[in-house]
Amino acid sequence: SSTTSNTYSTPMMLMVDGTGMCGWCRVSVGGKTKFACVDGPEFNGHDVDWDELFNRKAAYVPDEVMAYQHHVCRALGAHGEVME
Repeated sequence: SSTTSNTYSTPMMLMVDGTGMCGWCRVSVGGKTKFACVDGPEFNGHDVDWDELFNRKAAYVPDEVMAYQHHVCRALGAHGEVME
């Protein structure tokens, strides 16, 4: 007899508005569109379309890298000390 175990995962760590309206946490699960902030955040990992999710998120990587490289933190100083 074969058994299938459910492996639950949280594919989206960032949830912006908590209502699904922004679409950031959209993920395909079992062929259906779900929103982690409303329908999750945990889903059966076997049902998540990981390829679609990684490809969609990869589209933002160049912008995220550029933002990180040019970001000036207003809370921390040049050496990580807290600014007063």
